[in-house]
Amino acid sequence: MNRIILHIDMNSYFASVEQQANPFLRGKAIGVTGKRKERSVVAAASREAKRLGVKTAMSTWEAKRILPSIILVAGDPEKYGEITRRFNAIFRDYTPLVEQFSVDESFLDVTDVAQDYLGATAIALAIRERLRVECGDFITASIGVAPNKLLAKLASETVKPSGLTVVRPHQAIDLLDRCALQDLAGIGPRIADRLDALGIRSFAQLRQFPLEKLTAEFKSYGLWLHHAAHGIGDDIVSSDSEAPKSVGHSYTLPADTTDPRVVQRHLLALCDKVAWRLRRDTFSARCVTAYVRFGDFSGAGKQHRFQEPIND
Repeated sequence: MNRIILHIDMNSYFASVEQQANPFLRGKAIGVTGKRKERSVVAAASREAKRLGVKTAMSTWEAKRILPSIILVAGDPEKYGEITRRFNAIFRDYTPLVEQFSVDESFLDVTDVAQDYLGATAIALAIRERLRVECGDFITASIGVAPNKLLAKLASETVKPSGLTVVRPHQAIDLLDRCALQDLAGIGPRIADRLDALGIRSFAQLRQFPLEKLTAEFKSYGLWLHHAAHGIGDDIVSSDSEAPKSVGHSYTLPADTTDPRVVQRHLLALCDKVAWRLRRDTFSARCVTAYVRFGDFSGAGKQHRFQEPIND
């Protein structure tokens, strides 16, 4: 039996929460940043800022260059966490099968409660109205309805903001063929470049490419790509919270420096925070990664794998 999966993705989430909390920010171009607004990145841009060219993950100085009038707001994780808790509580009123995918998006399996795609559409519309009433007019979401998580997430991305896209099983190929390869979660720039080197630039070409050649190039990931091009994906929504795959901390210095003592002092503080969280949550790690971003926003990183897991 085909499952019916909803993917609910909040629009311009951090920025929308800030505009809901502060009427002064409504209708204005804002960017949510780290604590040091002058040397940070835009974690989220409001719709007004996006329309004027500001993008997520853009440096704040670049955002200011593109849009001098942008209002930069320091992020408030506790505020966003509270709204995330609220909207997931709303989702669980409709189905116990809710999987939080990130702070601003979740998957819902509504197969049993909805029974068909008309019922799933009604649930999506009801959720949208409850978000407006219980979280605020500025907290909106784009919703994708599809037979698996892969297609539901792709569907939710097709119409923003406040979109509702329903993809029945027989419409999967049509949806894929209207999208670029990198629109699909799991195909990033590096995978896209490797596919391009094989002459694959669309899902139609990916479907026609021999499976044995895909697996020769990508190993087990080649089978995933083959299935994805045919609209086949994971349809299991798990409500169990998984252990984190990594624990990390970062810090932006108030000024550029080449002083090793300054760098080492901050590195030690970051390592201490990471190790404390590992010990607090009874985790250990075998691989440690360090990444540095330079003044021109280029960066470099290295990994080291230990023989035994550590949390020190």
